Amino acid sequence: MQLETFSTPAAFLAAAEPCLLEAEVENNLILGIARGLLTAPATGRDPIPYFALVRGPDIQVCAFSTLPDKVGITRCTNPEALTLLARDVLTVRPQVRNVLGPEPTIGRFVETMALLRGARVVRRMAQRIHQLRKVEPLARVPRGRFRAAEAADVELIAVWIGEFMTELADPQGEPHELATSRVAARQLCLWEDGEPVSMAGWTGRTDRGVRIGFVYTPPRFRGRGYASACVAALSHDLLASGLQYCCLYTDLANPTSNRIYARIGYRPVCDAAMYTLAV
Repeated sequence: MQLETFSTPAAFLAAAEPCLLEAEVENNLILGIARGLLTAPATGRDPIPYFALVRGPDIQVCAFSTLPDKVGITRCTNPEALTLLARDVLTVRPQVRNVLGPEPTIGRFVETMALLRGARVVRRMAQRIHQLRKVEPLARVPRGRFRAAEAADVELIAVWIGEFMTELADPQGEPHELATSRVAARQLCLWEDGEPVSMAGWTGRTDRGVRIGFVYTPPRFRGRGYASACVAALSHDLLASGLQYCCLYTDLANPTSNRIYARIGYRPVCDAAMYTLAV
């Protein structure tokens, strides 16, 4: 069993991408992050990205981290590989608290990390990865229209991203920077009914698909079908552009959003979770 780390996302993809593409939807997060760093490298303010894999002799598991307190891993059935990876993660990312990945791998991995660190495990969120290959027509389309977000929307979107991350209790960056970069890249869209009422975005571009995210409707506009319409329209346009699939993560504790995505045509791929190491 051998652990390998990589100084660049390009080197990691050269070694691991063929393996990761065998389960592309499940691995869209790590693929999308690595590919994204090829075109938008980390700045001097960002922590050095961590990419690693364990061979034995085939690739057993891969890991990635772009934040000092969070790491993600891929599916693995080899306990020895998970232990080897856990030791390296705790060495390279001593501040790590949050870990995410597919079940049941991630549960086993975080228990190993907890034993090594002397911490306890808290499951923060049970998730499910879904994919869509054809948009199902909505039974009812709300008033309004779908459009790409523009520079004039950045201030509002920054507020919404901040609220979105607060609800998830999962900081993913500075809201205004995220809003500015995502709007400039044309990765955020809005549903507008006299004013913007809902947003959805995409990231994680691979050869065949993307990952939907930042789906958010302010509380005062909820219950009117705006999010369903926004995600359906965005998914339709992405598939019409030539992609084969869209995927997304849902919170299993939120049955409303799970029903919404099912009605649009998103189908389960596998379960995942986010855990926290608590001292």
